Amino acid sequence: MTTASLLDGDELELIAARAVDRGEPAAGAAEIVAVVDGGRLADPLDSAIALGLAAELLLEADDPAGSFALTERAIAAHRAQGSPPDFPLMFRARLLFLLDRPDEAMAELVPLRPLLTQDPDAASAIADALFAGDRGDVAHEWLTEAVGEAQAAVPDAEPDDDTDQLSTLIFFALLTERHEVRHELGLPHDALDEMAEELEAAVQDEQRSELEAELSRPVLFFPRAEFDELSERLPDVARICGPTWDEHRADLERVLTARSAEGVPVDLRLVNGSAVELAALVEARAVEVPAADDLADDLIDDYVDELDSRAASVPWPPARNDACWCGSGAKYKKCCLPRSRVA
Repeated sequence: MTTASLLDGDELELIAARAVDRGEPAAGAAEIVAVVDGGRLADPLDSAIALGLAAELLLEADDPAGSFALTERAIAAHRAQGSPPDFPLMFRARLLFLLDRPDEAMAELVPLRPLLTQDPDAASAIADALFAGDRGDVAHEWLTEAVGEAQAAVPDAEPDDDTDQLSTLIFFALLTERHEVRHELGLPHDALDEMAEELEAAVQDEQRSELEAELSRPVLFFPRAEFDELSERLPDVARICGPTWDEHRADLERVLTARSAEGVPVDLRLVNGSAVELAALVEARAVEVPAADDLADDLIDDYVDELDSRAASVPWPPARNDACWCGSGAKYKKCCLPRSRVA
């Protein structure tokens, strides 16, 4: 078996996503199980997570019994690896409700209840399990109590360490989940619901600001001569950007097209990079570039920001009949515009 035939977690997620998109979650589950049973995981320790992913797909396929069997395997794999199977146990409780075994389900969930104030992902998983057994009132009771406990642990000032940040994250997750549960139960808004909506609005504003800042940064473009120079000086970086100049400009056209689809009102533009300058920056930062992935993203970002402060940028998109932004001399409609439509 070659290394290329081994799959990592991202590739398993892709299998699952494609199966759901095709409307064939059971087939995706079977494919993932075959990877596990065939010893085709790049990291054997991923077996527990892979089996859990397959179990979720079988539930999506309306096969709770098959999902339960895979969840049992996932729990056993977690325990064999010495990792706590907390979330597979929550999922198993959900399945037990669906399989009309409510007493076993509650016996599973009660010991997991303390995780509500310990892990930000626990709120939704436990609430989902309880709703599967028509116990929304219990979910509301547990979440309300957990919100009060978590709120007491939130620092008064801005979180300044990992513990404070985790406490804040847990409180926000509990508050949000409780708000959703109350909406599902048709309960009127209370003070905590108002707080949840205010925090959600603040998070959305912050995310929008971050997106605007990211989209406002120009895209780094290497004209043909600079790309050829880059291939000589930093071939691994050129492979990231290309690996050919035609692929480089095609990729940037697709990136800019995707940014324009975000609907955020920013001026999209490119800034021309210099292979000599980037090579000097790599040397000055003592960045090792034996392979493409080893070039730090923040170095590229810093270079783009520095270029943006002193070099003229190229606005995008040009008019269809204007010269293309890539410098080829051809009209945009005949040059890079069609490249955005090529996958």
